[in-house]
Amino acid sequence: MIITKIKLPTILLLSIIWFAGCHPPQFDIPPGNKEVHFFHDQYLRKTSFYIPKKLKRKKRSLVLCLHNEDETPESMMRLTKNTFKNLADQDGFILGYPEALNKYWNDGREDSISLSHYDEIDDVGFIEKLIEYSIDSFRVDPGQIFVTGFSNGGLMTYRLACELSSKINGIAAVSASLALDQLVECNADSTISMMMINGTRDPIMPYEGGEMREDERGLGSVLSTEETINFWRGENNCKEKSSHRDIPNLDLFDETRSEKFTYADCDGKSRIVLISVANGGHTWPGGRQYKIEKNIGKTSRDFDASIEIWRFFKSL
Repeated sequence: MIITKIKLPTILLLSIIWFAGCHPPQFDIPPGNKEVHFFHDQYLRKTSFYIPKKLKRKKRSLVLCLHNEDETPESMMRLTKNTFKNLADQDGFILGYPEALNKYWNDGREDSISLSHYDEIDDVGFIEKLIEYSIDSFRVDPGQIFVTGFSNGGLMTYRLACELSSKINGIAAVSASLALDQLVECNADSTISMMMINGTRDPIMPYEGGEMREDERGLGSVLSTEETINFWRGENNCKEKSSHRDIPNLDLFDETRSEKFTYADCDGKSRIVLISVANGGHTWPGGRQYKIEKNIGKTSRDFDASIEIWRFFKSL
């Protein structure tokens, strides 16, 4: 279904926005699932929130999870096996699943095949408004805003780091490297901590850089994983020295091994982390094998990306 612009009289539009969720701050936030709709750039946008029962009172965090192309917030929940929800219950943070128009994020690639690119959808402005809404309505700490994403959602996460670095404290991208088009436009105005989780045998997002391809379609070019890490190290003025550890090989049958590299000596107490999954594919470690291995490669079972990502965010 193609989503088009909706033009309404100003008074009616303001009324819809008010009743759809943009209301004054709440002091008692009911737990459970909450669906929020509001207009941005004349499009009706949707986000699914999860509010845990034991909501943290101070330094309340928000984690936004961005789904893959041609997917939905619900499929992102399935991909991650709802582990983020369990972590939210455990540590009292708010979880949000924004929905892309036409199921594609406008991540900044000039050669993107998505309608969101051709329609010039303002996804950066949408996420910025969503952050402001969360601060006002959920009393989220402005210094505890985090974004993670998978594939197209991971590329969108990089774009947000480039354009909203002053409003986001940390990002985590899975199966995504910085696109060349994003590199040209990237101009972060403050340091931002970043985690990257990539598989060395990713058949869609090449670990060594180059053209992304899926179903024989060219999807634009990306930097290598190493070049992406080096770019963000430069943006954060990190020293070259890193710490390194092997992630325990807990599953002997998944045919993967993983290493973790951390650059901690950076400006503004920021950190850059890479988890490299040897023989891993275009997958979410510890998550669901959403397509056959022939098409997307292997899923590591040695660790859960959701747990590693929240552990990283929690430490910032």
